[in-house]
Amino acid sequence: MRQLTMKPKSKQSGKYHDARQEKLNLQVYRIDGDLVELLFSPREIDLRVGETLTLQERDTGRSVIAQVISFRSASYPSLVQEQMLNLVGPEPLDAPLLEAIGYRLFAQAGGNGRSAELGNIKVALAKIRKTVPVASNLWEGWDGWIPAREADIFRTPDEEVFANATRDLGHPLSLGWTLGGHTFQVEGQDLEKVNVITGVKGSGKSHLAKVILLQLIEQGAPCMVFDINREYIHLPKAEIDPQSGEIIRRGIVHLEAGGNFRLGVRQFGLAPLMTLLQRFGLPEVSALHLENRLARLWEEAEAMERAGRSVPYLGLDQLIQMAEENEFGGGSSATVINHAIRSRLDALKNTHIFARSTSEAASLGKAYRQVRAGGALVIDMSSLSNLAREGFVQAIIELVKDLCLWEIEHDAHRFPFIFFEEAHLYVSRRSIDYIVTRARHLGITSFFVTNMIHGLDEAVLRQADNLFLLRIPFEDDVRHVSRGAATDYETMAAFVRRLRQRHALVIGNVTTQYPLIFAVNPLEGVNTAGETRYFFRNELGLSRPE
Repeated sequence: MRQLTMKPKSKQSGKYHDARQEKLNLQVYRIDGDLVELLFSPREIDLRVGETLTLQERDTGRSVIAQVISFRSASYPSLVQEQMLNLVGPEPLDAPLLEAIGYRLFAQAGGNGRSAELGNIKVALAKIRKTVPVASNLWEGWDGWIPAREADIFRTPDEEVFANATRDLGHPLSLGWTLGGHTFQVEGQDLEKVNVITGVKGSGKSHLAKVILLQLIEQGAPCMVFDINREYIHLPKAEIDPQSGEIIRRGIVHLEAGGNFRLGVRQFGLAPLMTLLQRFGLPEVSALHLENRLARLWEEAEAMERAGRSVPYLGLDQLIQMAEENEFGGGSSATVINHAIRSRLDALKNTHIFARSTSEAASLGKAYRQVRAGGALVIDMSSLSNLAREGFVQAIIELVKDLCLWEIEHDAHRFPFIFFEEAHLYVSRRSIDYIVTRARHLGITSFFVTNMIHGLDEAVLRQADNLFLLRIPFEDDVRHVSRGAATDYETMAAFVRRLRQRHALVIGNVTTQYPLIFAVNPLEGVNTAGETRYFFRNELGLSRPE
């Protein structure tokens, strides 16, 4: 893994406005609306896209906060002529006597050298974000005021940016480093509810998700991950005392859907079961007969449990036997109805997500207790088909809802943080709408992680509390994702189309809607790689370039 050359700086003592002492040699060329054009020499100043600057008016002391979004070369009237002269070379001087002995003289190019320096001048385009009152470091919403051209310009210290754009309620999550090299932390509470992590393939979105996941675990948060590509199973495992059940070390608990994690039919839930059967093609009439009969059977089972009697196990094998005996529906069409039900139950059996006995049925509640004080249930769905995944995830969401209701009832509030890898492949739009609306009231926090940017539903983008964006080079994708951003499209396009590897733009509650670029923690010593398999093996032992 390539290591970042950027290292965190130690926190500076004293007030952060002291860092403004170094005035930059920048000139305000013009201000048009909220766009500032700044002239500078790259030989003197190294500016970067995403950097925050303070423009302070000398006479009044008022300031605005502006953020660099792009660069271009400066131009002046004689520039083209000078460039053309440089192309044709210096003009020879008329010196016949010297030419007679084989020498030629040329006029020295470049004059006094100032024209060459002028040709290197650049223009930094910056967006005005905030205004700062006199003798204050507290940012306010920009009210349209602009400074005079003779403004003093400083780099805004990271400490001042943090003080105005982030909060600290005692739950810091360290995600990486700022462009200035300081540790970048966000407040855990501001990360709650709906988050989107997206970028093109290979930009590092899953790596960022793992960084956030491990930080949540470190802070004692219970998490779940729906993993379809075995991306998370190699993260540090939780160590649990088999005798007492006490957590020795926080980490992940690997649950394999269809392997060590299967659900009973009742546990799966009637609504998810019927949804899954209908996705497998169960006709509406057959579905109606099956649903009615199962509802009566489960009412009888609940009555037996209330009376303290043991309930016989009802699994797919028992339901298949009932279908063979034509117990679902009657009349002349009974055979057709029961045959349709049996064929779909056979298909469900082949998914291996249903337990064959009481002893084989897993308990999500029991597994959740293993990570309730900090950890993650990584639910490996790589062996399931897309159809099976959809019903399985819907069932898990219903079980999570019950867990949250228990937490609310007991005033414990240990609500889960759920990561959905490529959710559009296995979560229906109806379930997504439920997650981003109803789940807010249940305490669930969700992370939608995907490189299929157009697969992100607009409802998710508009409801998102935070957007974590990695490199997105395509204009259509930028326009789509910008619908949910609390900033202008021009900023989004300028930032996300040019982000470097393992760098991300974050905007949302964690930054009070101020767009910030940061380098993602490389997680040295942690295996964060997914299981990508190759036919052509690496025979030379070289690492892949990033």
